[in-house]
Amino acid sequence: MVYPVAYILIAGGICACAPLFKRVASALGRLLSVAGFFVGIGMFVVAADTALEIGLFGRLLSPSISELTASAYPYLRYLLPLMIVLGLTLFSRPLRNIRWASLTSLGIGLLAAYLLNVTFPGLGTIILGAVFLIATLAVYMLLRFVEDIFDFVGTVLAFPPVSLAVGIAAVYFGILIAIAFP
Repeated sequence: MVYPVAYILIAGGICACAPLFKRVASALGRLLSVAGFFVGIGMFVVAADTALEIGLFGRLLSPSISELTASAYPYLRYLLPLMIVLGLTLFSRPLRNIRWASLTSLGIGLLAAYLLNVTFPGLGTIILGAVFLIATLAVYMLLRFVEDIFDFVGTVLAFPPVSLAVGIAAVYFGILIAIAFP
């Protein structure tokens, strides 16, 4: 039985090579980016299941770590890092331009002011406004740093040569898993 992770890796590798397909047809490149987003989420789930040996899907999706290290193919021990990098590459491509720190901090600031108003109904609007501003700014400063790091990693991984290398490696590993675990 071929593990489905082989097919997921091949599909993810093709989606990671979307910069190549943008030259042929921009619609195909966008379609691969959108499909890659969902393949990236699936890749994270399978990688977490395999790495943590949760057994969420049993051993239906991917071989265990002991099977990977005992395989006749020594490069299969690098499957998990490749799955994480591929998942991050595919997941971050469409989300790079969304300013989620601003949206999250705005939501948390509103939630803090609302919960304070529900808990203490007699507070004035000046106090609630101050709570909103303080909570929003505090959360924004914390999340903006994380957003900058995520943006940098996404920019590096979205660079076409890096994306192509990750995509080709994923296709190679998918074929290797299909051969190693028939």
